[in-house]
Amino acid sequence: MFEIRASLVVPILQGEQLWGLLCAYQCSGPRHWRPLEISLLNQLATHMAIAIQQSELYYQVQAELAERKRAEVQLRESLGEKEALLKEIHHRVKNNLQVISSVLRLQSDYVRDEKLLSLFKDSQNRIRSMALIHQKLYQSQGLLKIDFSEYLRDLSSILLRSYAGSPQDICLEIETDEIWLNIDTAIPCGLIINELVSNSLKHAFPLPRPNDKIYISVRRRDRRYHLTIGDNGIGLAETVIQNTESFGLELVKIFTEQLEGTLRLDSSNGTEFTIIFSEMETQ
Repeated sequence: MFEIRASLVVPILQGEQLWGLLCAYQCSGPRHWRPLEISLLNQLATHMAIAIQQSELYYQVQAELAERKRAEVQLRESLGEKEALLKEIHHRVKNNLQVISSVLRLQSDYVRDEKLLSLFKDSQNRIRSMALIHQKLYQSQGLLKIDFSEYLRDLSSILLRSYAGSPQDICLEIETDEIWLNIDTAIPCGLIINELVSNSLKHAFPLPRPNDKIYISVRRRDRRYHLTIGDNGIGLAETVIQNTESFGLELVKIFTEQLEGTLRLDSSNGTEFTIIFSEMETQ
């Protein structure tokens, strides 16, 4: 066994924490350690401390990265479950609304009074307009907003088939920007469109003409939307919008207030309603 005759010991420090010792020995005889040797050993100890610290940081970062990946996987799984649940909710709401609409249709088969029958049809179409929104949300990728342009065309076609004797009798013109609306905005907008288009189909053209037309326009200007619904029919007195006994027009006023929007009527050439509103914040 070798007998140590001289030693030089330098601490390996991380801050104020002692991690270990770096030792140099000489067994052949006593030794007077030179300043250069002491400095070299101190430098080696410092580099070892840095290397150890970097190694610990590396493993710490690796552990944090692995934990984040696990958290991301869990978050994606949780988000996927919530999206599936939300899709199922929209699907069930749509189905339930369609069942109500079907019940109203079946019940209307036993109604002989024309006014009462008209009320049944109006209620059925209001429910259809809401069911269509849930159907569009169920089919959309994001589940939060619907393509309102597509919804508008589908809803208008349904109303045209429902009220017009022949879809070819009335020309339907739709002009719209690419607009996506959340459910809190889309539902009152859909109901407004339902009421105004229904009113035009029922009352604007008592005597059919070759150029009968209903037009709908939705434009986005800055952060506000301009929804215009009009026809070239017999027109509507401007006092009607303020003093009306029409349940449909009362609903239009209520839904416009719900959107915190403004409603204008122009009856100089047929009837034209313009609703200006902003997208509602989702609750």
